[in-house]
Amino acid sequence: MSRFDAFLLVSFGGPEAREHVLPFLENATRGRGVPRERLLEVAEHYHHFGGVSPINGQCRALLAALSVGLPLYWGNRNWHPLLVDAFRQMAADGRRRVLAFPTSAFGSYSGC
Repeated sequence: MSRFDAFLLVSFGGPEAREHVLPFLENATRGRGVPRERLLEVAEHYHHFGGVSPINGQCRALLAALSVGLPLYWGNRNWHPLLVDAFRQMAADGRRRVLAFPTSAFGSYSGC
């Protein structure tokens, strides 16, 4: 029997539509004093790709490829599906010993 009762993919998150870009950027930079003008500049980078960050698609592909023998959950720090919602769902499902896999290769303010 496994020591774990669930697998949680932990990631940064990203917008998946043009209308998500500014709310995502505001959420990701909340409390850091980033000027609105800078957010609008960064938003333009996302708009070149239709407002879609590739990270959520990559997370979905990773989850689809996994065969860890555990229920799979996914939560992002900055955009949907949010980590807090994943924790709520795991608790509701009775999961208590969760193996978390972060997608960030290094520890940083943004990645943790």
